[in-house]
Amino acid sequence: MINRTTQSLLGALGVLALALGIAELQPPQGQAAATGSSVRTAVTQTSLLCPPPLQGLTGSTVYSLAAPGHDSSTGSGGSASLTPLSGTSSASASAGASPTASASPKASSSASPKASSSASPKPSSSGSGATPSAGASPAGSAAPLVQQTQTGGSTTAKAASGANAPGALAVANGSTAPGFTVQQTTTTSKGLSGTSCTAPGTDFWFVGADTAKGTSAYLELTNAQANNSDVDVQIFGPAGEVETSAAGSVNVPANGNSSLLLSTLVQPGNDGQVLAVHVLVRSGQIGAALHVNSDAGADWIPPTTAASSVSVPGLPGDVHQYNLSLAVAKGDADADLKVQLASQSGWITPAGHETVHVKAGMLTTVNLNDVTHGQPGLLRLVPSDPKQPTPIVVGVQATSSSRSDVAYLAGAAPITQRGTVAGNTGSDSTLLLTAPNGAASVTVTTLGSGGSPTTKTVQIAAGSTVAVPLTAPSGASTFAVTVTPAGGGPVYAARELSRKSGLTIQQIPDDGSTVMVPTAIQNPAILVQ
Repeated sequence: MINRTTQSLLGALGVLALALGIAELQPPQGQAAATGSSVRTAVTQTSLLCPPPLQGLTGSTVYSLAAPGHDSSTGSGGSASLTPLSGTSSASASAGASPTASASPKASSSASPKASSSASPKPSSSGSGATPSAGASPAGSAAPLVQQTQTGGSTTAKAASGANAPGALAVANGSTAPGFTVQQTTTTSKGLSGTSCTAPGTDFWFVGADTAKGTSAYLELTNAQANNSDVDVQIFGPAGEVETSAAGSVNVPANGNSSLLLSTLVQPGNDGQVLAVHVLVRSGQIGAALHVNSDAGADWIPPTTAASSVSVPGLPGDVHQYNLSLAVAKGDADADLKVQLASQSGWITPAGHETVHVKAGMLTTVNLNDVTHGQPGLLRLVPSDPKQPTPIVVGVQATSSSRSDVAYLAGAAPITQRGTVAGNTGSDSTLLLTAPNGAASVTVTTLGSGGSPTTKTVQIAAGSTVAVPLTAPSGASTFAVTVTPAGGGPVYAARELSRKSGLTIQQIPDDGSTVMVPTAIQNPAILVQ
C-alpha cells in the first residue's frame, strides 16, 4: 500500500515532469534562451539628476530633453518627465563670501548650514509624469516642468527664475528610456554654464576647482531618494590632502540638495589653490556636480574617474589657453606620464610639455598655453613606463579670451554603442570627434522638435580630430545629436557650444541605451542534488 506521503511525492514529481515538458515544448524566445549567452537589451527605465541651476538673481536656465529611443525597445508606450525637487536645501557659505547676484548662483551668506524650502516652478505642461526608478522619490509633490511621450526630437523647458531654483529629477520609462539625455544650460553675465544631467552614483572626482580670491566654487550634492544620504568629501591640493572637518560627513536631505562652498572647507593657507575633489557616498545614491565662477568666466567641471591612461577629448581650436590639472587617485606611488595631442594633422608631442611628474596624494598643475595652435584636439596622458601604471584623475581648463569665458574638460571614455547630446540651437554647436588608435567612421543624426531627422557619415583619420559644425533639422529650433560608431575606432566625442554669451563644452559618453543582460538556459540538473 502506498501511503499519503509517497502519493504526495509522486504527485509532485509528476507536476515537475509536466512543467519541464511544457518548458521544453515552449522554450523562451530568442537566441539567448537557446544558447545561454548574454544579450544586449534596450533599457526600460532611466533616471538622471540635474543640479540646482546656479544662475543668480538675473540669469536664466534652459533644460533640453532628448529621447532618441532604440530599435530593439519593446512596445510604443513610455514617457519622460523633468520634475523639480521639492525637498529642503542646505547651503554652506562663509559670511560675506557670497558674490554679487549677477555673478553668483548663491544668495546665502550664513556661516552655518541652513535649511530652506526650494522654490518649485510652475509646470509648463500638465500630466502625472513618469515613474521614478526604484528607491527614488517622484521629487516630492512638485509638478513636472515638462513631459515627452514620443521618441526622437527634443523638448525644452525653463527653470524657475531666481537664485533659489532647485535641482531636478529626470525620469524616462518604456520606449523613451533608451538614450534619454538632459542638457542644462545657464546664461549669466559671467558666461555660459552647461552640464549634462547624470545618473545617480556613489563615487565622483572633480579636478581643477579654484578657490582664489574672487572665485566661488560650489559642490552641489543632489538626492532624489526618499531617505537622506551620507557623503564624505576629500579635497586634494598641491601639498596633499587638505584637512577639513566640515566635509567629513555631509548630510544630503531626501528630495533635496546640499551646497558646499569649497573655500569654507579648507583651512587658511590652502585657499587660493587649484584643487581636486573626491565625493564618496556612504549611504544611498546621489548626483554630484561642481560649479566654478571666476573673473575668467563660469562653468561646471565634469565628473571623471581614475585610470592609468587618460584621454581628454573636446579641446576646441578657437581657445588659446589651456591649464592641465592632475592628481594620483589611488596608492602611494608617483606617476610619470607622457603627454600627447591628437590634432587635425595627427599625433603631436607638445613642445616643452613632453612629460609630467605627479607626486602621490598631491595635485599638479601645468600651464599648456596654446597647446592646440588653433586646431581641435584630444589630450592623452599615458604612463612613461607601461609596466608601472598609476591611477590618475585629470581635468583641463580652457579659457577663451574671445568669449570672455571658461570651459572645463575631464578624462572621459570613448563611445562604444551610441552617444547623445541635447541642447543644440542654431549654428552655435560644433561636434569634436577623435579616433586616437585607428581610422574610424561614425553616423551623426540630428533630432529636432520639428522636421525630419538628418543623418550623415563622418570619417576620422587615425590619430586625428575633426570638427563637425552642426545644423538644425528643417523646422527645428532646438535639436539633439546622436553619434553612433560605424566602423574602426574607438571614437571620443564632445560638443562645443559657442555663443556671444560664452562658451561651454560637454563630452559625450555612451548614452546608456542598452545593457548586457545575462540569461539562463534550461537545465533541469539544477533540481537534482
